[in-house]
Amino acid sequence: MRDIDWRTAALLCIASTSIPAQAEVSGNLTLVSNYLSYGLSQTEDAPALQFSATWSGESGIYASGWASQVDFGEGTHTELGIYAGYYSAFSDTVSLDWGIAQFLYEGADHSDDYNYNEVYATLATALITMGVHYAWDYFGSDADYTVVQVSKQFSLQDGFALTLGADYSVTGDENKYSIMGESDCLHYFVRVEKEWRGLQWRLSLHDTNMSTTETDKARVVAGIGWAF
Repeated sequence: MRDIDWRTAALLCIASTSIPAQAEVSGNLTLVSNYLSYGLSQTEDAPALQFSATWSGESGIYASGWASQVDFGEGTHTELGIYAGYYSAFSDTVSLDWGIAQFLYEGADHSDDYNYNEVYATLATALITMGVHYAWDYFGSDADYTVVQVSKQFSLQDGFALTLGADYSVTGDENKYSIMGESDCLHYFVRVEKEWRGLQWRLSLHDTNMSTTETDKARVVAGIGWAF
């Protein structure tokens, strides 16, 4: 489930660096003004505190953990993610990152009904980054769910970076799980980021092709993160 933003960026940072000479641990603590997943708010447009940590091995194997505040309006308040994957660098400009993830939800007695697994793969090249996510029991609905993502990052002056991206989500059975009453959703965004005074600063604009009350407006998301 997740956007190609703060949480997914914690994984994509693996694909932006070479395999470490020895095992290492990295992490990120982030505050965002809104937690979006493929353009849809997971916090009812409220801020969220997020944390991620990744162990990277010499062979390219890695394990990662993720936690974020959520608010589905029925008591669920925490999302946890556990990843295991493998990163391969074929050249200085081409790499492949693939693995499996499990998402867990906490807060209400029924929150664990939402738990689900997904497999994912991300191919990064000098021209574009492409990714696909597939869940076979999305949010415990017994419906499969597929997301295809593309993004392109540009280096700007004074250490700024500009990212353009889009993703397309589709449910395999609209009767079991729908996206705000629809079977699919196109989400697109533009993001500017910069590291300054030891912190990671981001500002992004998101929109979708959906027209429901919850999704018929563009959203601006600001974030500040500390990497270690």
